Amino acid sequence: MDNKNQKLFIAQFIATICVVVIHCGTITNHPIVHFFLKSMVCRIAVPFFFVNNAYFFRINSKREGYSKMWLRRIVRLYTIVFLLYIPFGVQLLQDTVDIQWNLWSILLALVVSFLYTGSFYHLWYFPALISSLAIVKYMFQRFRYKWVFLVCFLFFSVGSLETYSLFISNPMVISVMEKYFNIFFTTRNGLFFSPLFISIGFVLADNVHNLEKHRKLLIYGLVAACFLGGVEGIITFYNQGIDKNFMYFTIPFIFSLYGLLVISKSKIKSFENLNSYSKNIFLFHMIPIQIFNMRHGEITPINGLFRLMLGVFVPISIVLFYNKIVKQISIFYKIKM
Repeated sequence: MDNKNQKLFIAQFIATICVVVIHCGTITNHPIVHFFLKSMVCRIAVPFFFVNNAYFFRINSKREGYSKMWLRRIVRLYTIVFLLYIPFGVQLLQDTVDIQWNLWSILLALVVSFLYTGSFYHLWYFPALISSLAIVKYMFQRFRYKWVFLVCFLFFSVGSLETYSLFISNPMVISVMEKYFNIFFTTRNGLFFSPLFISIGFVLADNVHNLEKHRKLLIYGLVAACFLGGVEGIITFYNQGIDKNFMYFTIPFIFSLYGLLVISKSKIKSFENLNSYSKNIFLFHMIPIQIFNMRHGEITPINGLFRLMLGVFVPISIVLFYNKIVKQISIFYKIKM
């Protein structure tokens, strides 16, 4: 791997830690610090992953058969993880949804969760990634960049009503929103949320050789996005809506940051191992956290820090243990041969 991509491994690892922080409850008693960490800094993580996946998908999609191979691989991975989290998802449904369960309702819940929400909190990412990649790829084949961006931004703006719901006063809009959320739970999905970030990844991939000449513009964009984030953070802190998934500052921030990461060069190297750590932390961090919650469900900073450590170090330990076993097996067979 070229050295210029090593920083992507580091950024991906940091983004994965941010995902764990979102899911570990609170790690501080200070409300402003809590908001800044979880609703500002850590909210950058998921858009980063969408841009990252879209960028490399677009780069590699020029290879014959890559798209189908990628789809098979991601669906296979998602199916395995989906099945693994079903027991935790069932427990969550029993605790939060008051309905009479029968065979048909269980089957319906499985289908809906597989195609939309995932079997647990963070697995919504996979159906959103697959559906938005298909949507944006189709749009890029038929429309110019600006029209794709405009459409995706409009959908993002509609989805952001979730974050800015306290500013909605129109009774008809409120009624539509209530009906929508009663059925679909959230606008953080493959229609309203992820297409905009997928399109950013595609544009960066298509123009990767021209990014260097726009380095200063990307730096200015990053600085401006930080100021926008400060203003938006103050607004949302004092006017907290249904959720805080949609933050407008993440759009220029991720565009500028990822563009700079792609063109950055340094002497650092040998960070490829972070890739497997990041992947496993993202996929499996909720398992040790949920097991911990069975005995210690209280939302306290101490418990939050324990959840954070478990969510990070248990998956890393599994990777290290697996690699050691594989290495020992390979040594054994070499000696035998």
